[in-house]
Amino acid sequence: MSKNYFLAIATLTGTIIGVGLFTIPFVINQAGILSLFIYMIGLAAIQYFLHLLFTEAFLSTHDRHRLPGLVGRYVGQKSKAYVLLVDMISSYGSILAYIIVGGLFLYQLLNPYLGGSVFLYSTGLFLLVSLITFFDIKMISGTESILTVGLIVAIGLIVWRGIGHIQLDNYHLINWQHVFAPYGPIFFAVGGGAAIPEVCRLLDNEKKKIKSAIAWGTFIPATLMLIFVLVVLGITGGSTSPDTLAGLGAILNDGVVFFCLIFGLIAIITSYIVIAQGTEEILEWDFKVSNKLAWFLAGFIPYFLFLVGWTDLIRVISFTGAVTSGLSGIILIWLIFKIKAKPEQVSVVNNKLTKLMAYFLSLLFILGMIYEIGAIIN
Repeated sequence: MSKNYFLAIATLTGTIIGVGLFTIPFVINQAGILSLFIYMIGLAAIQYFLHLLFTEAFLSTHDRHRLPGLVGRYVGQKSKAYVLLVDMISSYGSILAYIIVGGLFLYQLLNPYLGGSVFLYSTGLFLLVSLITFFDIKMISGTESILTVGLIVAIGLIVWRGIGHIQLDNYHLINWQHVFAPYGPIFFAVGGGAAIPEVCRLLDNEKKKIKSAIAWGTFIPATLMLIFVLVVLGITGGSTSPDTLAGLGAILNDGVVFFCLIFGLIAIITSYIVIAQGTEEILEWDFKVSNKLAWFLAGFIPYFLFLVGWTDLIRVISFTGAVTSGLSGIILIWLIFKIKAKPEQVSVVNNKLTKLMAYFLSLLFILGMIYEIGAIIN
């Protein structure tokens, strides 16, 4: 296996392991442990399929495009603007979540030594990533390998240090009142579509390995997330906090949580950079926006939303996962039929998609959107 093959896996793995991971224990504590297995296995499989669909669309087209550009090319320019709106809301929701929880982690790490508020640390994180994306620093592939190792070590440390704190009473099987609550956060957490163009670029000379790399890059993080949630809930139970590590720190008040905060921050920063650069590419590739304006629009609008008070982490992630990711999934599914009819070039990834599968997945996404919008209204 080549170096680029492992870098491709690491890139997708590191993109998926981000802020979504740290919101899952809180919603699973509300919904029950059975929902973890149902949603994690089911939604990871669905996201894997969506990753392959996006790969087929990307490789079937001569020029580089993300979803809005692909829709404009195969469906029509009028539809392109609507898809841009969906994609940008999704990207902004993701970036906003990174700003919120990244600031919390920085605060927990540095406040005992430097003081300062959560707002200042969130702003500092925003400025750091903005500087990296302004100079278009491509630090993703190399850092993801370190990140994946760091994740495994962090989970191992939590298990080792917290084994004496795990109590079976902290697990409850199911709570029907909140059984749908994990859908949005987990759907958000296992999604890594923003990294697909980078995976394809890394394996440009080994295209037959792309599908395998996407499989490993999707299911490795899903498995690690499942283990992470099981361990955290066993330790914290009803004390699980929305960002996970604050509640964990109250019980494991030692260097293990400090290490996990560092790991979590690295995970957030690398995923934040991928999403921010992917958002810039939507504007540059698909709408021919200048590089500097694309950088500004990709970074500063989410920060403005943070400034005006959009700081409810669970709500931001639930909405982004259930509503905008659901809409993007529906668009991609039906776009593939257009691309398969008239591909511009042969793709090494050729998915079997029937109308029955398309209707089933579309209905699933629509029901998820209805639930989440209803939860926000109520």
